Amino acid sequence: MKSQYKRASRVGKLMALVAVMTGAGATAVFAAQASEPAPATHVVPVAAQPHAPATTTPSSTPDIRVQLVADTIATIGAPMSGRLSQFPLHDGDRFKQGQVLARFLCSEKEAALAHARAVLESRKSVNESKQRLRALGTSSEVEYKVAQADQEQAAADVQAAQTLVDSCVVAAPFAGRISAVYTHNYQYLQTGAPMLEVLSDKSLDLEMIVPSQWLAWLKPGSTFNVAIDETGKTYPATLTRLSGKVDAVSRSIKVYGHIDNPPDTLLPGMSGHAVFTPPPGVALTSRQ
Repeated sequence: MKSQYKRASRVGKLMALVAVMTGAGATAVFAAQASEPAPATHVVPVAAQPHAPATTTPSSTPDIRVQLVADTIATIGAPMSGRLSQFPLHDGDRFKQGQVLARFLCSEKEAALAHARAVLESRKSVNESKQRLRALGTSSEVEYKVAQADQEQAAADVQAAQTLVDSCVVAAPFAGRISAVYTHNYQYLQTGAPMLEVLSDKSLDLEMIVPSQWLAWLKPGSTFNVAIDETGKTYPATLTRLSGKVDAVSRSIKVYGHIDNPPDTLLPGMSGHAVFTPPPGVALTSRQ
């Protein structure tokens, strides 16, 4: 029994050794196969086939944004210190040239004007009397010159008082529209305090930025169309002037246009797109 056990043990060890040797050989064979270079692949040339010529996609037209601005806009300030007695207009109201925009209480200044006029009449009478006496030889030259100077001084006082009375009424410098209101009726204002912002909407300017390369053909007097976003309509316009310099970083320049006789539907602050038509053979390119 003991000899049979030893014989089985030797057989097991022998079989294990054979298995190990068999596995190592397989591994060596696999490694050798992996290390062998792959056979070169021969590329068979194919005859060139005719193809369509390459097509170039034209660059898209640059989007030139444009904004409408009022040709004339001004902030009307209080010409004097005082309380408003008439302030009839509101934001958006239209007015004519010379129409009263505001009126101040002016009783004190009107009384000062009346006093100055009375003094002037008195000085005139004295001066006329001195002239007659001088003609008769009963008045000296000094008395005559003093009376004449007094009359001139009174006339200057009347003119100053009239200027103060005129400042009690604020008249529209041009026909236009109210774009902002900063005060209310019966409010007391100091000299220079803003009251109204007025603008002329009968003449609208256009502001836009275009590539500086366009200066080769874009000149004052060039015509173009403006598509306004708010109205959804297109209007003819004319280029009026160019900015005095080119932005070297963006290679662009600010230009200005004008819409003649714009309709009432157009308001300052609206924006849209400018559509230019270059000369034949010239492509519209964006800033590079």
